[in-house]
Amino acid sequence: MPPHQIFPKDYAHHIPTQLTMSENTPAPANNQNTLIVVVIAMLGIIAIMMFFSMQQRAGQQVSSGANTEKLIALRQSVANKERELQDLGIALPADTSSIDELSSRISRDAMELRNNIETFQTALSAKEASLTKAQIDLKAAITTNQHLSTEATKLRSKLAELEGQGANVAFLKQEVDRLKNTLTERDKQINELSSRPTPETVAQFRASLNETMLTNEKLNKKIAELEMQALNAVNNSDVERMRSENEEMRAELQRLRADSDYDTLYAKSAEELRPEAALLYAELEKLEGLTPDQLEAAYIRISEEHNAHMVRSVRFKTNSSEVGWSTLTQIKDTIGGARKDSFFLVVGYASKTGNAENNKILSAKRSVTIASIVKHLKGGTGTRAVFLGQTDRFSKQPLDNQICELWELRK
Repeated sequence: MPPHQIFPKDYAHHIPTQLTMSENTPAPANNQNTLIVVVIAMLGIIAIMMFFSMQQRAGQQVSSGANTEKLIALRQSVANKERELQDLGIALPADTSSIDELSSRISRDAMELRNNIETFQTALSAKEASLTKAQIDLKAAITTNQHLSTEATKLRSKLAELEGQGANVAFLKQEVDRLKNTLTERDKQINELSSRPTPETVAQFRASLNETMLTNEKLNKKIAELEMQALNAVNNSDVERMRSENEEMRAELQRLRADSDYDTLYAKSAEELRPEAALLYAELEKLEGLTPDQLEAAYIRISEEHNAHMVRSVRFKTNSSEVGWSTLTQIKDTIGGARKDSFFLVVGYASKTGNAENNKILSAKRSVTIASIVKHLKGGTGTRAVFLGQTDRFSKQPLDNQICELWELRK
């Protein structure tokens, strides 16, 4: 290529796209290196071409051998630079008239390139700062996520625990209702017990009972002595008097025992009885209004179905709850022939004459009297007394309905 060739005015159209940059898009590092090499090569060629042009304008001619060798070396250097530019896809212009303008353009482009490089470095620094901030935010987010995961695990565990507790809510409500009912029942019992004799009164009764029993024992001994004396023609009037006194002492002893046992033996309703006794109570309640034959058939059915047997019926005098000596002997014989594990239920009735409330109180005393006798003859527990009500099921005569039935429940 001749040494006088230069870039044309529209040389920018022949520059590779790597030489144009956007302010907002930094060029890669290898493109920057290529661009710098191209600019240096172009500047070198322009300097050589300017040198030749100046020589031509001055009309200088090369005459010596040394200058010729230098000129050849320069031309060879220019040719090498042209080949390098051609390898990069850049064609050198043929017009030499605009060398100064081309130089100015190259200077401006170099300045713009430097500005672009500075802009790129500034943007790169901003991106690095943004990346550093993003990494810090990412670490904070990871830490927050771990904390939230731990909290979520705790909340799930708490939720599972609450769900497990929720399964017992219905049961606990039922238990609370049951306890409330029990408390109400206990309050009723407390109110009832508050109207009963105090422990001091019961202690006084027991002390009086013990004293009466001791007196009764002495009287029994005295009676035995008198009977022995009667064999020796004792006055009959004295014997009868002593027997009458003894009966009175026995009756008093009986009343004291019944009063002492009232709270433990008397059941005001079937709910206070053991299950088998409560069933018997319910069966007896249904028998009102039956004929004698029907009543007998019902007693046989109860005996077969519930293994309960009416073993003794005790009739009482009007307005009396005392048991005579002969009746006491009969009860003793009945208890003596019963099983040791039997349960005895004394069922009291009253006639339909007189005041109903008074009849209930009197019948309760009668049934407790029988139950107290059974308790002391039998020993231990296994005896209760109840009042079933006013009735005429046994007879149309009121006196025949003033009775207590002794029922034996066998196992």
